[in-house]
Amino acid sequence: FRRARTYLAKIAIVLQDAPGQMLMFRQLMTKIVLLTSEDQKCVKNNIRVCLSTNKCFVKVPVIAESNHSKRNYWKLDCGQITAKMVRRHFRGLLQLFPELAPKVGTKGASSKPPDQHPARQSPDPAACKAAQVRCQVKFSGPFSIESLLRRDSPSGASPRPGVQIIRAEQQQ
Repeated sequence: FRRARTYLAKIAIVLQDAPGQMLMFRQLMTKIVLLTSEDQKCVKNNIRVCLSTNKCFVKVPVIAESNHSKRNYWKLDCGQITAKMVRRHFRGLLQLFPELAPKVGTKGASSKPPDQHPARQSPDPAACKAAQVRCQVKFSGPFSIESLLRRDSPSGASPRPGVQIIRAEQQQ
C-alpha cells in the first residue's frame, strides 16, 4: 500500500483485497483512513472526487432493482483503465493487478522505432512573415497596449494633483 502514491491506486488496492472486490463508501473510507496518516476530512473528499471522476470505478447498487439508492458498492472495472492510467497510477503495482500488464506496452505509438522518425523541417519563411503581420494587426485596436501608450497624457502632471501636494509636505 505504501507504493501507491495516488488515491486512484490506493482505492484500487483496497477494492482488490475486499470480499467480492466491492466495498461501500463508508467501508472504503475506514480502510484507507487506517492506512494513511492524512486528515480524515481531506481523505474523504479526495476519495469521493476520485470515485466520481474516474470511469474505472463503478457503482453497484446494494439492492439490484433500485437505481437511485444512496447505498452502493464501489467496484474496480479494469477494462476501463487506460494505458496512461496504468503508467501514472499503477507503476510498481502490476504484481497486484496482472490483468493490467498488457496495457503497459501500449502507448499509442507509431509502428516505426523512435530513431526512424523523419527530421523536422523548419517552417516556411513566408508563413512566418504572414503570422507576424497578423500579430501586428491583431493588437492595433483602440484598447491595445500600443494605442493606450500612444495617447497624449501630461508628462509631468500627476493624474491626482493632491498626491503631489501631500508628498511635498511630507518631505519638509
